Order: sequence, then C-alpha cells, then structure tokens
Amino acid sequence: MGFSLYVHIPFCVRICTYCDFPRVLLPNVTATSAGTTAPETFIQDPEATFSAMTRALRALPADMRSRPVDTVFFGGGTPSCVPPVLIAGILRTARELFAFDDDAEISTEANPEDVSPAWIHALLDAGVNRFSLGVQSFACAGPLGRRHTPQRAIEAVGHLRDAGVTNLNLDLMFALPEQGQAELARDLAELIALSPEHVSCYGLTLEPETPLGRDYAAGRYLFPEDDVWLELYRTIQDRLESAGYEQYEISNWARPGRECRHNLRIWEGADYLGIGPAAVSRWRRWRWTEPADPAEYRRRVEGCLWPQEGPSPWAAASDTVDDGGEDIETLLTGTRLLRGFDLGRLHGRLREDCICDLRTKGLLWQTGGRVGLTRPGLPVADSILAQLVDALRAPEESVR
Repeated sequence: MGFSLYVHIPFCVRICTYCDFPRVLLPNVTATSAGTTAPETFIQDPEATFSAMTRALRALPADMRSRPVDTVFFGGGTPSCVPPVLIAGILRTARELFAFDDDAEISTEANPEDVSPAWIHALLDAGVNRFSLGVQSFACAGPLGRRHTPQRAIEAVGHLRDAGVTNLNLDLMFALPEQGQAELARDLAELIALSPEHVSCYGLTLEPETPLGRDYAAGRYLFPEDDVWLELYRTIQDRLESAGYEQYEISNWARPGRECRHNLRIWEGADYLGIGPAAVSRWRRWRWTEPADPAEYRRRVEGCLWPQEGPSPWAAASDTVDDGGEDIETLLTGTRLLRGFDLGRLHGRLREDCICDLRTKGLLWQTGGRVGLTRPGLPVADSILAQLVDALRAPEESVR
C-alpha cells in the first residue's frame, strides 16, 4: 500500500499576525507585524535545510522505501518564497528513492505575491500538478498581515490558468476582525468568479501569543460572536453549494472528483511521512515530530543514521500508539469527513446509547456500520468528538 509524503518548508518573508505555525523568516529579512513593537529577524539558510531534507530521505530504511508514493504535499511556512529549484530537488530525490503512482497528486502551497509565470513553469516542469493559493480574504486582509492585495491574488490565478493549471485550491478565512455578512459576501463572490476546482474555508482561531491575539486582548479589534460565526459558516455552505461545490470535509469543498487526495488519505488513516523542520509523521504504530528549529534539524540529521524501520532517529518527540490511541485518531479524523467512517475501523466499540442520542438530535447519521456528522453537526464537531471519545469502550472491554 502506498503512502503520502509531506514536506514542511518553514520559511516566510513575513510572519502573518494570526500565525503560530512553525516558521522562520528568510535570511536578512525583517518584518514588523501589526501589534508588535519591534521587528523580528531570524537568520536561516534554506539551501542547507533542503540539503538536510534530502539527506533525511536518503537515510530512510529499505522497508520504508519499498512502498510507492501516492501523494506529495509541500506546506509551510511559505513554499513559494524559496527558489523552485529546491522543491524540484526534493521531488527528484523522492522519485529516485520511491515508486510514484502514474497519477500521483503533487501539491504545493503558495502566496499570491510569489506567483509568476517563470515560477509556475519551473514547478510544473518539476512535476507539481496541484496548487493551493493562500488568498485568505479579498475584503478583510489588512489585520492579517498579508503581503498581497486582492488584485494581486486575482492576477496570480490568471497566471496559473494561463500556464495550464487545472487543479487549483483557494484558501479563505472567515470570522475575521470586523467581518460581517457583507464582507463575507464579497469574499465569496470574488472567489467563485475565479472558479477554482477546490476551496478551503477556515474559521480564524485566535492564538493568544500571536500579534493578532494580543491585539484582540487589548481590544483593538472586534471579532464575530459565536452566533455570528455560525451564520457566517452557514452562508459559506449555502453559497458554495449553490455554485456547484460539494462539501466533503468540515472546512473543504470541491468540484466533483477534485477533492484533495493528500488530505483525504490522511483523514482516512493512511500512513504519511513528514520531512523537514517540525514535520509530523504517522507510520504504522509510530508517531513522531521533527525538530522545529531549522538549525537544530540540520544538526540532528547530519549526526544520525537510520539503520532500521521505526521513528526518525533525529525526531524531537516520538511515540508508539496503542489500539485505544488509534481509535481516538479514527474518531478525530473520521468526524471531519462528510462521508464519515466505518465503525469496523475501531478496535474498541462505541456505546449504542451515545450514537442513538446524537442521531435523535440530528447531529449524526448512520448507514449500516458507517457513521458521520450531519450538516447541523459540522459546526459543533468538537463537542460531538468529545462525546464519542467518552463513549468509546476500550478494546479489552469490547470483548467481555
């Protein structure tokens, strides 16, 4: 069975005000985010980090290299702010080491301001066949600290289409500072006019240690209350559905047959291998996370060998998951998907009274041995997940 390869590129030219992902600024680049009093500068070396990532791939034990690659995803950070030759080098190494499906999905994230005809063609030549553009908002992007203008995002989509790209995702965010129905309507109208094959819409999560989180704590911005959040989410569902998109996950919509195969495989429990600083891997029973700091990542990779299968020997943290842990992962990812999940994947068993209660409330559907969240259940997925975890009988209890 194949696996998915995730490559984390932690570099950015500017740190967005809401972001708490593992990321660092590019060499000699200084950026001041809204709400901060002093610029943040980090000195990093993308070429050396990519060299370490290539070394990590070549160090994989033979057992791990024996499986084909189904999907590849370059995420970040901002993959589009590094020279495309570095991404091409990772793909070239991966193709040397692994068999690739003929129709392997190879995706990269990008920011609109980085997209140019030369950049696109370099990545197409390297084998990238799916692009994910971080627009975030056409109407409320100012407080987010983004570099591009709405017009630049539209131009980037035009460049991608002119180059022949036919598998495009656009990212939007909602529940933004000062956002109401009018601002959301503009965002959705602009997005639908661009006609991407895939749409990701994420509600903004305020992290307290980010500039935007501190701005919120200081009262500089107003954010939508919970009831408004729910109205915005339902508007997104209705508007995208009327435009021909099918919702297949809590935050993702697609034209028929254009779902993100990489994410689908992960949500359905397939193995994935993460390469790069802060990358996370799930391989059989092992889970591990690479060091987040690129310099530490390089140091560890250069000083270790990987003589046998198992967690990365340079991981910052690793764990072995038991049957109960796998069941919680199944619930966590399965409840995200509108197609739900098969109860037969669980080692343990869910109490029938919990399933019946959620079905009676119209929050959960069941067809035979398959269950999933209904449309009203999607906005309260976290609450439902907690109830299902509480209702999960351990494998040893299920056989009594």
